[in-house]
Amino acid sequence: MTPGMPLGPRLAAIAELVLPWRPLADIGTDHGRLPTALVLAGRVPWAVACDRSPAPLARARVTVQRAGAADRVQLRLGEGLAPLMPGEVATAVIAGMGAPTMLAILAADRERTRSLARLILQPNFGHEQLRRGLSDVGLGLVEECLVVERGRFHVILVAEPGGAGVQLDDLQCLVGPHLLRRGGATLQQQLEQELRRCEREAAGLARAIGAVDPLRRAGQERRRGLLLRALEKLRRQGHPGPT
Repeated sequence: MTPGMPLGPRLAAIAELVLPWRPLADIGTDHGRLPTALVLAGRVPWAVACDRSPAPLARARVTVQRAGAADRVQLRLGEGLAPLMPGEVATAVIAGMGAPTMLAILAADRERTRSLARLILQPNFGHEQLRRGLSDVGLGLVEECLVVERGRFHVILVAEPGGAGVQLDDLQCLVGPHLLRRGGATLQQQLEQELRRCEREAAGLARAIGAVDPLRRAGQERRRGLLLRALEKLRRQGHPGPT
């Protein structure tokens, strides 16, 4: 993002989605690179780097101090959103966790969740579950992006308050309504990879000795059908657009 604090594609994409010139919190900050880069670039005036364990905060303290940003990045120990005061920051980033953990954080303190203007969520796994669960905590999905870093696809979701009761269909939950609308070569590559994985798993079930859970088999068929529908939709869109 800046020469002083370069970010990889995943964190750089997250940084571009942060609300500018308003305070930020990085939940589960680990090394603290994202909030440090954002304050150094002048994109946010100050930031809070939070983590549940002392060791990651110690790593973040080294990053912040070496960058000369200790006066603009606060380090706080605590679980989820608990270290924040309601309304204290505009954007909260929760990245690098599984979807169940993210949804638990958002549901644990709905007052703090609803006080945020924007949440940027980058799950390590379970993006389908995360999309499906946002409305249950009063959030709506307003944007998505898909990036590749070191050969791995990363889905980034942007949620804002006001999505209670809004339900996505199965295809939208699996692929993402905004990603599917825009299409693009990166999304096609991700879906093709997911389809290959799905077909390998289905072949493994077919070769399995003994009874196979019919619900598991049905789930595999459902997922395969949705992926094929999404790929057909992308092909009908013609020339891929930006992801």
